[in-house]
Amino acid sequence: MVDALILDMDGVVRHWDPEHFSSTVRSFGVSREQFVAVAFEDALFASAMTGAISAEQWDDEIGRRLGDRHGCDPVAVAGAFAAMRWSIDDDVVTVVKEVRDAGRVRVALFSNASTRLEADLESCGLGNSFDVVFNSARLGVAKPDPEAFLMVAAALGTTPERCLFVDDTRANVEGARAAGMQAEAFTNVAALRSLLERAGLL
Repeated sequence: MVDALILDMDGVVRHWDPEHFSSTVRSFGVSREQFVAVAFEDALFASAMTGAISAEQWDDEIGRRLGDRHGCDPVAVAGAFAAMRWSIDDDVVTVVKEVRDAGRVRVALFSNASTRLEADLESCGLGNSFDVVFNSARLGVAKPDPEAFLMVAAALGTTPERCLFVDDTRANVEGARAAGMQAEAFTNVAALRSLLERAGLL
């Protein structure tokens, strides 16, 4: 039995543009590896994902560090990072709408994200596409910590065992399972639809 379907954002609903990312990085005269080492350094990334710093502070700190290490223009880097391109998977959004229209369960989004998530959802017309949006930057704890999943289940008014969670990252799937949720890895929209049909949600 399932009371709530919970979907990840990045890699499921949203996909980042790897070509734009690579071309942007090259424009600053640094390698992808050098940029990633700065932007996604463990402590800095965790601060952004748990809301210890805002999205804008994350942008600025990436610019500052790249400027210090590689002589890049900090302001230009911060602006470019904030403007990285992405797209929405319309087929997944269609499935979400079908599940919501069926009215059998609540449909939630749970993303490890910066404080920019809500604005991103509004900008692409998805502000009202989910019953509830859970942002790790607002929760103060991120996937795959089982505590994050327990908080989400409690906020949905159900138990972890009655939640079905779908994420493209294996560690997050395992974290959800450790919290007691039913959880499966996302591979493509056809497999997602099949999973939801088997669960009786479509």
